[in-house]
Amino acid sequence: MKRFTSIILGILLSFAIIISLSHTTNAATQSTISRSEAEQRALNMINLKWTYSSYNNSNINPSYAQLITQPKQLNNLSTGEMVGIPYNWGDLDGIDFRSSDTPWNNFIDAVSKGAYIGNVNTEAGYGYIPGTAGVDCSGFVQAAFNIRDYKLSTSTLFNQYFIRINISDLKHMDILNKPGDHVVIFDKWGTYNGIYGAYTYESTPDDVYGGIQGTKKYFISMEEINKGYIPGRYVNLVDDPVVPKPVEAGIFAKIASNTNLRSSGSMDGNIVYTTKSDIIVYLVNYSNGWYQINYNGQLLWVYGTQVSAIPSGKYVTIKNAYTLNIRTAPSITSSIIGVLSQNQYAEITDYSSDGNWFKIRINGIEGWASSKYLSYIY
Repeated sequence: MKRFTSIILGILLSFAIIISLSHTTNAATQSTISRSEAEQRALNMINLKWTYSSYNNSNINPSYAQLITQPKQLNNLSTGEMVGIPYNWGDLDGIDFRSSDTPWNNFIDAVSKGAYIGNVNTEAGYGYIPGTAGVDCSGFVQAAFNIRDYKLSTSTLFNQYFIRINISDLKHMDILNKPGDHVVIFDKWGTYNGIYGAYTYESTPDDVYGGIQGTKKYFISMEEINKGYIPGRYVNLVDDPVVPKPVEAGIFAKIASNTNLRSSGSMDGNIVYTTKSDIIVYLVNYSNGWYQINYNGQLLWVYGTQVSAIPSGKYVTIKNAYTLNIRTAPSITSSIIGVLSQNQYAEITDYSSDGNWFKIRINGIEGWASSKYLSYIY
């Protein structure tokens, strides 16, 4: 949460202590989470798609109206397709999180049940406004690391769930926390418009560097970091293991569904595509737990745990040709209905009686191709 007054901070701290004493939940009862799992949870909130309706999502108890400021991206909007969860001071509504005593289960459920969406008024001195939905900075961090406990604040993160670390030890998916003000998840060091600092994942009403007032990939300058931000690490965070190669590079292999394909072999690499189903790709190279793959003509990277071998005798690719025609029947005089190109694979579904033709399936097309220009992947 941002910009507490000292009085309100004291009240909220006292309230947080009372709640924490009434809970048996503690750091030891939480599940461990890897850096890549925490990142995926953060990105799920940042990339969440939902539909806003002013008719359903801009109604609030009149007694609270003066305490609320709607996020800019919702101003004067009747309806629209939105990306990201709006900032809401004091709140914890995520993909699978909600604040206490709310009549919904998560943010999407809150939208459907007519909650007032977002509140960027961090100066009102009230905290969470009943009937509103969204997530603030500490709520975003709590949901990203899947901490199932009372609503944490920037002033309670270091109580039991995060430990202080040296800034030289800061790694991807650690945090930078300014107690009583703001907290961000550290992505990587870098320069933005000539300013050195940290790229982040966060929920914030700040929009100096663009984006919505809410969950987003963002940036914080080193000058700002030096104004009281403390590096920290979640006590149940574990590093992603460097796994041995499950299969050799230089062959085709299967990539699991819901897998992020990145621009480089690192969690720092930009997510270029997320697979919707299992796919088979050519493994170009391997480095430190990551495979470089050829996908739709692009060289991308995928983490090794998502790569597995494919069955033998089931898939073929081209040999001694650049492209190969796919025909309606096992004959060179039959009509051409498709083409198989280099670095593509096709599934065998049948064989001609003389063995000179394979019936293959690729991209929804099923037809016949000359077997002398095809070789089994295994």
